[in-house]
Amino acid sequence: MKVLWFSNSPCGSVKRFSQRITRGGWLISLEDEIKKHHDIELSVAYISPKYEEPFEYDGVKYYPVLRESSLNPIKRIFQRYKSLTSIDDEILPRLLDVVKKSCPDIIHIHGTEESFGLIQKEIHDIPIAISVQGLIAPYTEKYFSGYPKNIVCRYESLFNKIKGVGVNNSYRNFRDRSLREMYYLNKCRYIIGRTMFDYCVPLLANPNMKYYRGEEIMRQPFYESKWLGGGKRKRFTVVTTISGGVYKGYETLLHAATLLKKYADFDFEWQIIGYEKSSQWVHIAEKYKKMNSSDANVCFHGRCTAEEMVEILVNADVYCHVSHIENSPNSVCEAMLLGLPVIATATGGTQSLLTDGIEGFLIQDGDPYTCAGTIVEVQQNMEHARLMGENAHKRAWERHNPIKIGNALVETYGNIIEDFGNSDIQ
Repeated sequence: MKVLWFSNSPCGSVKRFSQRITRGGWLISLEDEIKKHHDIELSVAYISPKYEEPFEYDGVKYYPVLRESSLNPIKRIFQRYKSLTSIDDEILPRLLDVVKKSCPDIIHIHGTEESFGLIQKEIHDIPIAISVQGLIAPYTEKYFSGYPKNIVCRYESLFNKIKGVGVNNSYRNFRDRSLREMYYLNKCRYIIGRTMFDYCVPLLANPNMKYYRGEEIMRQPFYESKWLGGGKRKRFTVVTTISGGVYKGYETLLHAATLLKKYADFDFEWQIIGYEKSSQWVHIAEKYKKMNSSDANVCFHGRCTAEEMVEILVNADVYCHVSHIENSPNSVCEAMLLGLPVIATATGGTQSLLTDGIEGFLIQDGDPYTCAGTIVEVQQNMEHARLMGENAHKRAWERHNPIKIGNALVETYGNIIEDFGNSDIQ
């Protein structure tokens, strides 16, 4: 079976440069598992900022798809203001050329964020499945959940506005991509997902779609370690992995930490993986809330490798996820896999990942008081927290079993190919 992936990341090809991998690791894990199926001939297409010839690495054929990124900073700024339609018009022929060269039996598009779904305009004789990662359309509705738009515009740096990465341009791009995403979902017959959230949104766009369950394989270090049970540091330690911008909830985190500092009768530290202290989102939250991260015992690790994250997490006391909207955040899944008790906002698909009071706690989105109070609850009842951590570990091991996931995906490919061959949609 010849399978072509369209991916937001270069997947396992990054290993040829021995790069320090801090993102996209779950797709590398899935790719490694699929390569064990010798009846699968896998090809991967991904967006590249420079021209590269197709190449083969570790048994996989890779097709870099050019989307130019100018070395000239002035030209790069103008490129950011190009309309999504003009970008799509440029890249679609290159995507179609990959399909022609690879001659797949099935096409698997990972995510709805990029231009890949446009191939549905021209490809009608090959089944196309889309795996839902995030969902831009509902994310757009929650984009300014944490801050009024005028506040973000007031406090973001002038430099970012000039560069074309300011909030107005970013939101406009988000909104345009959300419309394109709904087109993808409306056209796609085969959807692969893992939560009620990513089932319901495609169903709205396309009541005739066929939905297949497809879990994600976490990065290998998270299978090899386990939470040490808390109490390993003098300070009670909360950890949050956070990346991206406005809707990720840092302002809620900062407010919750400030409340803990003011009212809690125990010493704590809130460690952040992903952000630096110099991040603009930290700056905006501090200005908006009139609170200081350092005063609230918040410290920053920046981007970390999987190994570095594991070292931080296994020595923590609780994991806390504060985003205003998510599908199935890998950070929550990774914490559960290690066996940490989890506090997470009940938004998007997180309610499909854990049961409140069993594997962790689900809390109201954007409520710093409940967030802080739930952390106090964990600190006061560590035995219950350890039980929840064990439950989380068991549920995550079942959900993220690599062999099970790989076998299920290959079976899904076969079912889709058979259904497509028996249907009249070609």
